[in-house]
Amino acid sequence: MSHDLYASWATSELAKILSDDPSGCFVNSDEIGEYSMFASRESGRIWPIPDGRISIELQNNTKYEIALEMKRTNEGLHGILTAIGQSQAYLDKGYSASAIVIPEKYDTFETPGDYIARVMNLVNPNLSVGVYSYQPPDSTAPNPFRSKIFCHRPIGINLSNNVQAGNFLAKEKANTQWAHLREGSSEPHAFFMYLQLAKKYSFSDISEPNITFPQELIDACNSLGNNRTMLKYLSNSVGDTFHDLAWRNFWFEYVFHQENTNIFNMNGSIYTVDDVETKLLKNDGSNEYKKYWSGRANSKKNTLVTKLNEGTISENQAWEKFAENVRNRAHSYREDIDSGLEHLGLIEPDGKPSQLGYKFVDACERSGDSHTGIPKLILGNALLNNGNLAAFLHYVHRISEEELRRNPLSFTKSDNNQRIDIDEYLSHIRNTMANDLKVLNTASLRGGAARKPFQAEIAILRKFDFVGKFRLGVGLEINWPLINEYMSFEV
Repeated sequence: MSHDLYASWATSELAKILSDDPSGCFVNSDEIGEYSMFASRESGRIWPIPDGRISIELQNNTKYEIALEMKRTNEGLHGILTAIGQSQAYLDKGYSASAIVIPEKYDTFETPGDYIARVMNLVNPNLSVGVYSYQPPDSTAPNPFRSKIFCHRPIGINLSNNVQAGNFLAKEKANTQWAHLREGSSEPHAFFMYLQLAKKYSFSDISEPNITFPQELIDACNSLGNNRTMLKYLSNSVGDTFHDLAWRNFWFEYVFHQENTNIFNMNGSIYTVDDVETKLLKNDGSNEYKKYWSGRANSKKNTLVTKLNEGTISENQAWEKFAENVRNRAHSYREDIDSGLEHLGLIEPDGKPSQLGYKFVDACERSGDSHTGIPKLILGNALLNNGNLAAFLHYVHRISEEELRRNPLSFTKSDNNQRIDIDEYLSHIRNTMANDLKVLNTASLRGGAARKPFQAEIAILRKFDFVGKFRLGVGLEINWPLINEYMSFEV
């Protein structure tokens, strides 16, 4: 098993331990009131990067973040000393606390947990660094480290040591232990085009994109109180960093490009949709391009043209609604692109491709295809390892196996014993992950959700053939031989 997978399991179990008994986490645990606690991950690539992360939120929205440093026996005794230093570096980075998780013993050292606890007490008895040791995990269980992690030094967070405004952690919205991905946005060709553009420019020669907007769109933005340039307003970006400029060039080159800025054409007195594609390929192997504002009855241009023909809105109103939609779409799409690339380790904090990102772009350029061959292997490997979807699949598989071993007909539809109730099945997986494994933010489940559980994760995993259909007595089919092939691919 990989180091990252071990760390995911350990972070999950530690979150469960601390959630059940917050006295091991907070100095004044009786004062914290209601709280949510779950294992998450750091999405970016700001050094130093912890092996795991536990996010805590009190009912007054005060947040605390714990960085986890995991060591395995194959790292040797020197790992004990590096863990001591790394745990303190995470505090300097802005974490509320950190936790060291090491093997229960080494062949040449019987009590590493007690040793680290002793050293940390000498350094500073009030330092918010917990020390834990573990026995070998049971990889056949949904929670491999259940009852196998032991505390040598509690974490001891002071309530005043919360995540401060301006800290990069305060801006992150992680709700799961694996990468934030969204079907329709986190796609190979979009990643390739963005990274290729970021690769092409240097920090000194990137400039604003060159695009001419219809006067009606300019007037609409002005009437909406736009106090920025059109480029910044319609791309929903305010900065002038390389990252911001790269985004604006991508948005106006490949998505809201010159030919896509009009809403309608006139056929006599009838409004017709100006039906234009983006320059991003669909992720279905069809070699066709995606459409964002037209193509379906509920697409923005289509709905506006319908209302124009009905006479229920004016042209000015249509342009204002279009401008607002473009701006909002830019915001959500940038979040998906940025977080997807960061979670998969394809981009650096400054907006340039990472080493892995360059390898992906180079492979796409050589093959002329971002969806197959080596590019697909690189992206699939990053999805499972960097994006931590391997841990997600482990949880799904073991939770399913545990329940179906008790009752092979669990999740059977009441009207037909031969069909699986997918909604009931996925709800069980989600609730077990949230309440028992602590790898989902329980607060995100309150009030229900319009989207089905794991809709994006399953859709994206299917594109790689990592998962198949839902079957009665099995649950979600998982292609473990193919997954192992991708995980072991030498990038």
